[in-house]
Amino acid sequence: MNERKYVDPKADLTFKKIFGEHPDLITSLLNALLPLPEDGKIVSIEYLTPELVPDDPLHKDSIVDVRCKDQNGRQFIVEMQMIWSPDYNQRALFNAAKAYSRELPTGGDYRNLKTVYSLNLLNENLDLDVTQWYHHYQLEHREIKGETIDGLQLVFVELKKFKPQSWPERKMAVLWLRFLTEIDGTIPDAPPELMANPEVRKALKMVEASALTPEERAKYDGFQDWLCRETRRANAEREAEKIPALKAKLDAAVEKLRQTARNLKAMNLTNEQIAATTGLTDDEIAAL
Repeated sequence: MNERKYVDPKADLTFKKIFGEHPDLITSLLNALLPLPEDGKIVSIEYLTPELVPDDPLHKDSIVDVRCKDQNGRQFIVEMQMIWSPDYNQRALFNAAKAYSRELPTGGDYRNLKTVYSLNLLNENLDLDVTQWYHHYQLEHREIKGETIDGLQLVFVELKKFKPQSWPERKMAVLWLRFLTEIDGTIPDAPPELMANPEVRKALKMVEASALTPEERAKYDGFQDWLCRETRRANAEREAEKIPALKAKLDAAVEKLRQTARNLKAMNLTNEQIAATTGLTDDEIAAL
């Protein structure tokens, strides 16, 4: 079997290699995907340590994929989340709030605090009940539309729901999202639209299988093995979590039938008539 030309850019090694080491590429990604004002685009980026260490050693610390700040002092946290967990939203908020709180030195002026943007790229669905794949959260007045408190802005992008035709006005965003969803380690070559863009083309060169050193390839393969195991485990846990809810739903349905049977019994219907209406057995009806 021939070696695939590309490895998956969403893998931990490749994602950090692309966006954690090349300021021009993370700048392009952030400008494309974040809800930045036209007069507030990122011009330059300075990388910060991805480790968010708390001031209090008893509090939880965390490591994010990419953390940086721009020429205006705004911080950006970027996470590529391959496996969904129910607490991920809270973790994203926790990391953004931690970065925001650490901006202010002792005795500093609160007015000098800059907005922290958290960009979360999800390889699994956040909400199966909606088709929307781009979710933007910020502190907003519940009754006065447009009245917000600056500070934290969180964006979640569900990659599996993304369709290129759903965002025609954001050409660069579509190119980056196609890069993350179509270059998955299985295709023999990149679409010409991606190769035509210099920034995406640069990223493509970095995920060519031949561009990885033996050490990087070993790390990549190890991550893929871990991902397969964790995906199976997470799926099994999700299925197990459904069982109590399904049982409760079934119990409620059965109780509803029993109540219907009681009502029919009070109306002096025969057991045969009640069984035909509810599906309960003679013994179940007699026990009511």
